[in-house]
Amino acid sequence: MLLLGATTFGSAPAPVAEDPVIELSLLDLMSIDYTPGKRLPRWVRALDGKRVRLEGYMALGTPEGEDNFELLWDSCGCGQSNVHHFVEVTLSEETTSFTPDLIWVEGTFSVGEIREDGFVVSLFRLETKAIEE
Repeated sequence: MLLLGATTFGSAPAPVAEDPVIELSLLDLMSIDYTPGKRLPRWVRALDGKRVRLEGYMALGTPEGEDNFELLWDSCGCGQSNVHHFVEVTLSEETTSFTPDLIWVEGTFSVGEIREDGFVVSLFRLETKAIEE
């Protein structure tokens, strides 16, 4: 009996396609009308768990040898005061070495309020292996 779709010996499984990487702009994230506790726009919520690629600058004062830093849209750090104006980046395979140059990061994006002592301290996060310059 022949079974349709049955695997034969010696055949390799079909490759699994990775989710496409979404090019994301920090300026787009900064443009949302954000108020703590308010529901984020649908397009922002849809990014949660997706692979994204972002371009930006390390926050001034990023210490050496850490596994995380804040990614900003500008090199002066002027937008850092608003929680939706930066992405908290966590590195899994390297540590920080501050650079004033434009960098790229690609990884899994997380969306949602993280609170400490009643204040929202993080809205956007990205886990990545390494920084691209």
